[in-house]
Amino acid sequence: MSQPGAARGASMAEQDPASGHARGKRHLPAFTWEVRANDRNYHAQFRRKSAFCLSKRKYAGNAIRTAKYNVLTFLPLNLYEQFHRMANIYFVFVILLQAFPEISTLPWYTLLFPLSCLLAIRALRDLIDDIGRHQSDRNINSRPCEILSGQSFRWQKWRDICVGDIVRLRKESVVPADMLLLCSSEPSSLCYVETADIDGETNLKFRRALLVTHRELASEESMAAFDGRVTCEEPNSRMHSFTGTLRWRGETHALDSEQLLLRGCKLRNTDVCYGLVIYAGFDSKIMRNCGKIKRKKTKLDRMMDRLVITIFLVLLATSLCLAVASGFWAKTFQEKHSYLSAFYKHTTPAQQAFFSFWGFTILLSIIIPMSMYITFEFIYLVNSFFINWDLEMYYAAKDIPAKARSTSLNDQLGQIEYIFSDKTGTLTQNVMSFKKCCINGTIYACPCLLQGSALTWSHHGQQKMDFCDTRLLEAARRDSDPVLREFLRLLALCHTVMVEEKGDQLVYQAASPDEEALVLAARNLGYIFLSRTQDTITISELGMKRTYKVLAMLDFNSDRKRMSVLVRDPQGTIRLYTKGADTVILERLQRRGPSETFTEMALDRFAEETLRTLCLASKEVSEAEYGVWSRRHHEASVLLQDRARELDRLYDEMEQNLQAVDSCMFAETAMNIGYACKLLTDDMEVLEEKKISGLEGMQAVQCSDYALAQFSYLQRLLLVHGRWAYLRICKFLRCFFYKTFAGLMTQVWFAFHSGFTAQPLYEGWFLALYNIFYTAYPILSLGLLEQDVSAKKSLEFPELYVIGQQDELFNYRVFSITVLHGLSTSLVSFYIALWAFEDRVGSRAVGDYESFAVTVATSALLSVLMEIILDTKFWTLLSFLMVTTSLLLFCLFSFLTQSIDAFRIAPAIFSFPGPPSWLCSPSILLDGVRESTTIVTMSRQDKKQR
Repeated sequence: MSQPGAARGASMAEQDPASGHARGKRHLPAFTWEVRANDRNYHAQFRRKSAFCLSKRKYAGNAIRTAKYNVLTFLPLNLYEQFHRMANIYFVFVILLQAFPEISTLPWYTLLFPLSCLLAIRALRDLIDDIGRHQSDRNINSRPCEILSGQSFRWQKWRDICVGDIVRLRKESVVPADMLLLCSSEPSSLCYVETADIDGETNLKFRRALLVTHRELASEESMAAFDGRVTCEEPNSRMHSFTGTLRWRGETHALDSEQLLLRGCKLRNTDVCYGLVIYAGFDSKIMRNCGKIKRKKTKLDRMMDRLVITIFLVLLATSLCLAVASGFWAKTFQEKHSYLSAFYKHTTPAQQAFFSFWGFTILLSIIIPMSMYITFEFIYLVNSFFINWDLEMYYAAKDIPAKARSTSLNDQLGQIEYIFSDKTGTLTQNVMSFKKCCINGTIYACPCLLQGSALTWSHHGQQKMDFCDTRLLEAARRDSDPVLREFLRLLALCHTVMVEEKGDQLVYQAASPDEEALVLAARNLGYIFLSRTQDTITISELGMKRTYKVLAMLDFNSDRKRMSVLVRDPQGTIRLYTKGADTVILERLQRRGPSETFTEMALDRFAEETLRTLCLASKEVSEAEYGVWSRRHHEASVLLQDRARELDRLYDEMEQNLQAVDSCMFAETAMNIGYACKLLTDDMEVLEEKKISGLEGMQAVQCSDYALAQFSYLQRLLLVHGRWAYLRICKFLRCFFYKTFAGLMTQVWFAFHSGFTAQPLYEGWFLALYNIFYTAYPILSLGLLEQDVSAKKSLEFPELYVIGQQDELFNYRVFSITVLHGLSTSLVSFYIALWAFEDRVGSRAVGDYESFAVTVATSALLSVLMEIILDTKFWTLLSFLMVTTSLLLFCLFSFLTQSIDAFRIAPAIFSFPGPPSWLCSPSILLDGVRESTTIVTMSRQDKKQR
């Protein structure tokens, strides 16, 4: 339960209200889940329907399995998942088309080889991830625990737990299943738990057992004889809601979330506790919240999807146009060369056009960027490692490095426009202090520091105050103002804080920093919260110990925006103490006089100072009124349907006609939120669908895309890593599309000189290896290491970040220019070579098809590599090796695939017989270098103009 005004508590309640029902349309839960203690046979008989008319046990075991594959299902299931990608289906379709000799224009390996590499790499990545999940499942399922078996507890594994078992937990152990707390070693069977692994809250919370189980279940024998029956809602994902009843020995007892220990909680400050398993395994609430992870896409991702579809449609249109031209050319050819009619007697121009369409579809399919996606993923992965390894974002105080949990959103970090913080604790590290208060028309403020010598009523060691006004301190000492007395008493009583004595010191454990600040303020002013049980709260009022009986706790949630406690004081008077948001407290006051008006003015003033505000009120309740209300409260608390609604209505009735304590207290965050946001420039962007985790728990981190130990690290994450990632991805995309169109669009120009027959210009192995080996490595180095300025300069000049916000480095205009640049390169590569091969070089004819194809290929490859070299701003040894490796691989594979020996072994596969004399021919190499130099000169002039 959280403090009114606490952003964290309110946020949690918005997501999953404690009322148990969602806003808008209500869905009533089904209360058909029955659990019988110590009766495994009862639960084993129930089955429920599963897929394909099969059935499985209704009450799940506690073993979990988050892995997707096993030895038998990995290959078929992984292939099934991979072929949900439309691009993979398209390439398989093209490969099947190659099986028809009438339309096949490329060797089968030109597409099958790169597709196999793509599928294998992705399958290997999925396998490694799933092996990790298998290991995690084994570790979790093999954790030890104590389960009641017969008349004693025995050590077993988590996977052995069943619904209805009684489990014993010890201090620092993790709760293995959702369990009903039966009793504990603490007074009144309170139980302290840490829920950091569930909701990110680092403050301890308490759970309490029913009084009846606390009193009756005091030994292992009584545990073994326990035969209570729990009726509650079916397993669901509502983490902060639980409604049920316990029937035992003829009586019915209400159950709610205060008695439920959730799987994943850790037992703190409690030596031993016992619990009855209600939901196990995948029925537990935390596992019900582990839904399928939705893949997030960046702006560039979405743009790339549209561009690939556009390229595909353009290629289909190009194939159609070339096919029509093929039909007309065949008709003209047949009319001019009638003596060759025997060769065409079974093929009409229309049939020729039909076959040519599919031939060009196969031929141009290699332009679809198959390898781009896998290279994308690798670049994202490595850039995520750079974030993880950055020592400037390492928090040594708690040994917490930065963690990029998502590997596909890095470029989006370079395009942020606005930053919203969902919780002030992220900015302030959950440090809150009591700053100002208004009591009975007087405002008290003036931070100072006092030591224990001034607090004569304290018997718990040296005290430290973050706030004190000497006037307030003196007024508290005199104890002559009843309004001030009620104010301080309310602070000491109306809360859910737990206390622990360590030596002569009191250590408070609060569900929120707001509550801790209030209780500390009351303690420092003489009203010390000492202890609590299930039905009492003991405080020291100016050195006098007083115990109040707790009659009811009226819980806080985001709809009520307030909490109350109904107590009976030592004199027997019943009083209601309430604190909450000003909007809900002021409207429930019995009267509105000058003092209340002054309070509202103080509220406005302190709100302008960015302080959090709370209003306090109380009233005396008569015995008759309490008797009627208590009976109705008990009836509502044992309801299964509409329990939360009925309780809220009763709470609202009790919290009417309040008497203002005529005061407000204010808690201030450790740093003004607005100033904290100025860690970054004012024109930042929304970190859309991402969470930046500060000093939070594991579940908050697991739900985040990027986890940082300090909010100030966000500056470096965005201005350095985000901008670099955006720059690298954009350069990678530009170079990838350029090299694709520059190297492969020559196939289209060749069609105009080959009778539109869809004959490939290049040798098949060049097409198969062009995107994988010959050009992949240089642009990969760009995507991994490119920088325009250093990290220091990126931080000194945050205006450099604007290029990402305005999408300057890659957009539809940049893409169009890149495509035109690639087309012009392909035109120059093709037609300069064509012009050169129309003549003879010396006495040797070089106008053969094979030499011409190799020259165009060499020219295109050298042009692409030179373009990448000129576009690289940040040279490293790896960059140099990547370019050199590409050239060496081109020479090596050309020797291997274009030799007479390879042709003799498999002429259908190695169709360019050797020797590869073009590598030794100065004329051909000169042509290739000359063409690439011409293209690079044109490229540089174009860049200067831009």
